[in-house]
Amino acid sequence: MSTSACGADAALAPADAPSPAAGGPRPAMQMRLLGPMEASLGGEPMLLGGSRQQTVLAALALEAGRVIPLDRLIRAVWDDAPPSTARSQIHICISALRRILAVGEAPLIVTRSPGYMLALPQDNIDAHWFDSLVTQGRTAAHQGHTAAAADSLREALTLWRGPALSGIPSRIVQAGATKLDEARMAATEERIRLDLRLGRHHEIIGELHALTAAEPFRETPQAQLMLALYRSGRQAEALETYQRVRAAFAAELGIEPGEELRRLHHDILARHARLDLAAQQAEHAGDRAPSPVEIVSTPRQLPGGIHDFVGRDRELARIRAALLPAPAGAAGAPAPPRVMAISGQAGAGKSTLAVRAAHEVSEVFGDGQLYADLGGFRDPARSAHEVMGGFLRALGVAAHVIPDDARERTELYRSRLAAARVLIVIDNAVSEQQVTRLSPGSGRCAVIATSRSRLTGLPGAHQLDLCVLGRKESEEFLTRVLGTERAAADPAALGALARRCGGLPLALRIAGARLAARAHWPVGRLVERLGDEDQLLGELVHGELHFRACLQESYEALDPAARALFRRLALLDAPDFSGWIAAALCDRSLLEAEDLLDTLVDARLIEAGTGARGQGARYRFPDLVRAYARERLRQEEPQAERRAALLRTLGTWLALAEEAHRKEYGGDFLLVHGDAPRWRLPKAFTDRLLRRPMAWLESERRCLTAAVLQAADHQLPEHCWDLALTSTTLFAAGGHFADWRQTASAAIGATEQYEIPRGRAASHYSMGSLHSAQGRLDRAVTHFDTALGLFTALGDDRGAGLVLTALGDVSRRLGRDATALRQWAAGLRALRRAGDRVGQARVLCAMARARLAEGDYPRARRHLVKALGACRRAQSSRAEAPVRLLFGQLHLHTGRLGSAERGFHWALRVARADGDRACEVRALHGLGLVRRGQGRPGPARTALSQALELARQTGDRELAEQVGRSLVAPSQAGERSCPPSHDSV
Repeated sequence: MSTSACGADAALAPADAPSPAAGGPRPAMQMRLLGPMEASLGGEPMLLGGSRQQTVLAALALEAGRVIPLDRLIRAVWDDAPPSTARSQIHICISALRRILAVGEAPLIVTRSPGYMLALPQDNIDAHWFDSLVTQGRTAAHQGHTAAAADSLREALTLWRGPALSGIPSRIVQAGATKLDEARMAATEERIRLDLRLGRHHEIIGELHALTAAEPFRETPQAQLMLALYRSGRQAEALETYQRVRAAFAAELGIEPGEELRRLHHDILARHARLDLAAQQAEHAGDRAPSPVEIVSTPRQLPGGIHDFVGRDRELARIRAALLPAPAGAAGAPAPPRVMAISGQAGAGKSTLAVRAAHEVSEVFGDGQLYADLGGFRDPARSAHEVMGGFLRALGVAAHVIPDDARERTELYRSRLAAARVLIVIDNAVSEQQVTRLSPGSGRCAVIATSRSRLTGLPGAHQLDLCVLGRKESEEFLTRVLGTERAAADPAALGALARRCGGLPLALRIAGARLAARAHWPVGRLVERLGDEDQLLGELVHGELHFRACLQESYEALDPAARALFRRLALLDAPDFSGWIAAALCDRSLLEAEDLLDTLVDARLIEAGTGARGQGARYRFPDLVRAYARERLRQEEPQAERRAALLRTLGTWLALAEEAHRKEYGGDFLLVHGDAPRWRLPKAFTDRLLRRPMAWLESERRCLTAAVLQAADHQLPEHCWDLALTSTTLFAAGGHFADWRQTASAAIGATEQYEIPRGRAASHYSMGSLHSAQGRLDRAVTHFDTALGLFTALGDDRGAGLVLTALGDVSRRLGRDATALRQWAAGLRALRRAGDRVGQARVLCAMARARLAEGDYPRARRHLVKALGACRRAQSSRAEAPVRLLFGQLHLHTGRLGSAERGFHWALRVARADGDRACEVRALHGLGLVRRGQGRPGPARTALSQALELARQTGDRELAEQVGRSLVAPSQAGERSCPPSHDSV
C-alpha cells in the first residue's frame, strides 16, 4: 500500500465546490481513499505504519465522524478468526495511529462507546469531495444545466487514482471500497450520458472502449458505446458491438442482454429518429424535477401499547409539549423538526414510554407514524440506511426506485416527508448519527428517539433522562400484574419486591410475570429468592425476558479497559465512590480513569452524581447492575488481579485519610501507623482534594467504614487497623459513634486473629476512646490498660503517651485526681520523647482543666500557654481550638467576659469549618454562659439550646447532660463548670 501523496492537497477542495467548513480554517491533514490509501500533512506524505494499522485507519476513515464499534474493527483486521489478544492489539494500533496523526491539540481518533471515531472533518477526505461534486453535478443536471453538470462530474472523477483502498485485503474495508467503486462507476456512466447529450460522442468513444473492456457485463457502458458509435456514423461497429455483447452474455451467463440494450439495437437497425442528437436535446429541453411518487398508504407502524403502564405522567406531559407543532421561525423561516431524546439505563422503560407517548400524539400526525428498533448494542444491529429503505417503502415508494446511494436515499426520504405530518419513533439508537440520518427536514414532522446513551449531540433536541419508578409506582405496577387481592395479602413483601427490582420496569415485569405463573407462591417467596445477590439475575428470567441480557449487551459493547474497570468496581463494598477510585482499581492515570468512568456512565452501567462542595463527582452502581458486575468479576477476573486491585484501593484510602489527618493536625500527631502499603495519587491532585480535610473525610465516611470492614473480611489486618484508627479523626469530631464502634471492633478482631501487637494496641486504644467519649468509663479503662501494656512492650512512646493521657482523663472523671496527674505527667514525658507536639498540647489541656476545677488559675494559664505554643509550632488550628476553649473558660472564671467571648467565637469558627461537632457544642456552651454573665438571657438561652440539640445529635450523653444542667439551672457554679475532661484535640 502506497503512502506517497499524488497531487496537491488542493485537489481535495475544488475552488467552486461547496465546503462544509467554509468560513473557518481546515486542519492541514488530508485523507485519500479513492485509490491506495494515503494521508498527507501540509502536502507531505505521512507514513501510516503496517498493514494492521492501515486496515484500522481505513475502517475508521470510511465512516469518519461515526463511532465504529471495537468488534467491527476486530473483524476488519482478522475477519472471523481473531486471536484472543485482538482487543489489546486494536488498542495498540489506535495508540500508534494517534501518535502518527497528532496534528493538533485534540486527537483525531477519539474513544466513544462502544469503540472509536475518526474526528477528521469530512471535507478533508477525498471521498467526501467526490460525493459533494457528484451531488452538485446531479443537481445541475436536474435543473437543466447539462454542461455544468458534466463538468462537476468530470471534476469529481479526477479525484480517483485507482480502485478505492486497493491493497487492503480486509473484507469489511473492501466492502466499503466496493461501494465507493460502484459510486465511481455510476458517476462515470452519468457523466458519459451528459456528454452524449452535449454532442461529445466523438470524444468519448475511446474511453468507452476501455470501460467496456474492463466491465464487459455492465450494460449501460455497452449501450453508451453503441450510441456514440452510431452518432459518429459508425453504425456497423455499433451493431457489431451488440453482437459481441450478446455472444458474451450467452457464453458466460447463459442469458440475453437486457431490454434497454435490445431496444437500442433495434433502433440502430431501424435508424430511429429518436437516436438523433437533436431529437434527444429537444426531449430534454424542458427537463424538470420528476414528480414525486404518490403515497399509496398511510403507515401505522407503532407497536401496541401495554395495559399495565403506570406513572410517568410528568414525562408524558414533557414529551407531548415537545412534540406539539412549533410556530414558523423568524421571517417565515421553516421550523426544524421537533426531536425528543429519551435516555436511561437498561430496563428503565424507555421504549414503552416512547410508544405510549407516540400513541397519545398520533392524531396530530395524520400522515402516519414510522417505527424502527435499531437494535442498540445487539449484533447485528440495523443500520440507518436499511431502516430508511423500509421507511420509504412504507411511504409508498416502490422498492426499485429507492436509491442505493446513501445521499440520494436521504434526499428522497426527506423529500417524501417535506409536506407530510409524520411521527418517527427511533428506538434503541446507539449514536446521534443514527437519529440524524433518519430525522426529516420538515418542522411538520417529529421524532422520538430512545437510547441508553444521552444523545446530547442532537441539535435542538429536548432531552429526557428517564429515572427508575418510585416506590409507589413500582408497587402499583406489581399490583396491576398480580391483581389487587394477591398484592394486598402481604404489603410488606410487595414493597420489598419493588425495592429488590430497583424500580426498573423490566425487572418488575419479569418478577410480576414469574409470580403470575406461580399462583401458589406468596410474594415473599420470590423476595427471598432475590435476596441472594449471587442468584439475583438468574431469578429475573421469564420466558424470553432476561434482565441479564440487557446488561450483557452494554457490557460487551465496551472496550477491554472499560470492561476491566466495570468488573473491578464490583470489588467495592462502598455504597458510592469518588472518581479517583478508578485510577487505583485499574492502576491508571487519573485522566485515563476519568475517561473510563465516563464511558461507563455513557453506557448507563454506573450513575454519576454531584458530590459535596469541592469533592468532585460521586458514582454508584444501581443494585442490579452491581450484581451483574460481580458475576463478571467472578467469571473473568483472576484472583491475583482482584487482590492487587483491592490492595491499591485500600492503600489509596489509607494514604488519603493519613494526609487529611496531617493537614488537619500539622503532622502524624495523635496517631500510630503500621506498614500497610500505600498507593498515592499525584500530590497536586491530593492537595486539591484535601483542601478541606474534614469535609473530605465526611464525604468518604461511609466508604471508609466499608473499607475497614472489607479489609478485615479479606484478611488484610494491617490495612484494617491503620485505616480504622486514622478514621477516628472523623468519627470523634462528627459524633459518628456507630461507625467508630463497628470499625474498632473489626480492627480488634483482625489484629488479634493475626497477632499484630501494634495493631492490637492501637485498636484497643481506639475502642477505649469511644467508650470514654460515651461515658462508659470502666470499659474504657479495660481497653486502655490492654493498649498501654502492648505499647509499653513495643517501646512505642507515642502510643503509650496517648493512652496515658486518655487514662488520666478517665481517672479525673472518676475522682482520682492524684492518679490522673501521675498518668498525665508520664504521658507528657512519653509524648515529648516521641516528638508529638499535638499530643503534648492535649496533655497540657487536660492538666489545665484540672487546675481550673481547683481554682488554680495561674497554673492553669501556664499550662495553656505551653499548649498554645505547641499547637502553633505544629501549625494546627484544629489542635488550637480546644486550647482556645479552655482559655475562654479561664477568662469566664476570672470575669473577663469579653476575652472569653472572643476565645469561644474563634473556636466556634474553626469547629464549624472543620465539621467538628463536639468542639462546636463546647464553644456554644461557653458562649451561652458568657452571654448569661453579660445579662443577656435571650441570646444565652439560644446558644445553650443549640449546644444541647447538637450534643444530643452526637450521642455524647455526658456532654448533653452538662449543657442541659447549664440550661435549666443557671447557678454561678454551673456557669463556671468546665466541659468534660474527655475533650479531644
